[in-house]
Amino acid sequence: MSIELDFPEFPYEDPPGRITCRQKPWNGVLVRVDRQSFKTGDKVTFDVVVRSDATGQTPAATIQGVVSISSDCASVDYTIPWTGVLDAVTEGSIIAWYTLTPANGGEPISSEAAIVDYSRLQPGGTVCGPDH
Repeated sequence: MSIELDFPEFPYEDPPGRITCRQKPWNGVLVRVDRQSFKTGDKVTFDVVVRSDATGQTPAATIQGVVSISSDCASVDYTIPWTGVLDAVTEGSIIAWYTLTPANGGEPISSEAAIVDYSRLQPGGTVCGPDH
């Protein structure tokens, strides 16, 4: 598979390049593919690796999610789940990319990978989560 598509985005990064407690990751982290021409019947497969270091060398959790396109559109969202994925890391990074499988039977194509720093550490050293 060749890499021909633009990278996905993390639309709620704040500050830019970081997902923190401010985004309440226990509700999931949104990944968006925007400004792309999706057709009815296409499948978009999101691959996500959550790593326990900022440089992306130590995988802690992986997940794959498939979104089936029900009507022509220009944007597709996928929410990375908390349980078993985002809760696996206190501080590290999230890497996401997607593969578009066209409904017309064409060859699947993959995107560039996007990376964002991820931290659940709060001032004072406590770790945020759904209960605190």
